[in-house]
Amino acid sequence: MENKVIAWWSGGITSAVTCKICIDIYGLSEVRVIFIDTKNEDEDTYRFKKDCEKWYGKEIETITGI
Repeated sequence: MENKVIAWWSGGITSAVTCKICIDIYGLSEVRVIFIDTKNEDEDTYRFKKDCEKWYGKEIETITGI
């Protein structure tokens, strides 16, 4: 089944909570959580990403143009 919702995870608390709310409303299998990595992020962003993946119970997909 295709995911019905794309949630953008930007590395901040507001997008992290919004992604979690989307998962809670639509279901884990229905939501794609996507991070656009500029390769110019603070190292703590990557630590926080791992924390959120544990919280969500799902990997945050990462895309980059670099």
